[in-house]
Amino acid sequence: MSGSRTTRNRHGRQLRSDVRGIAAVGTGGRNTSFAEIAKDVVNYLCDVQPTLMHEIQVEMTLLPSAEQADGVPRRWTALRSERRVILYRLPIERGSKLHREDDWHRRNNIETTVIEAIADLIDIDPYELAPNRYFPHA
Repeated sequence: MSGSRTTRNRHGRQLRSDVRGIAAVGTGGRNTSFAEIAKDVVNYLCDVQPTLMHEIQVEMTLLPSAEQADGVPRRWTALRSERRVILYRLPIERGSKLHREDDWHRRNNIETTVIEAIADLIDIDPYELAPNRYFPHA
């Protein structure tokens, strides 16, 4: 078994590449892309509705701690007294029925949900909050 540990494993074969492939290396995975999309939408809302967005906090986590009474996982929690919204990544990404599986529809789903969550928090129609970015049926 000649060769260093960086080029061969203990059985003498070449080391295998990352299972996810080279395109995934350094991307940060789904959680990062979800966070980046959500952050983009929040920044957009802060630009177009600065008075409504004043002191609103948006947090993200994987799952809610409990399901709703009907057994459906929540996609967000709006805490009005704290002016805080908590987004749940997995129910948003996996619980939505997209009619087309592509990057644009996945991004639109996340953007739409973030807008709906913030609109719920401040008790406003999502169309009024983001008139040029809210496309719920796309």
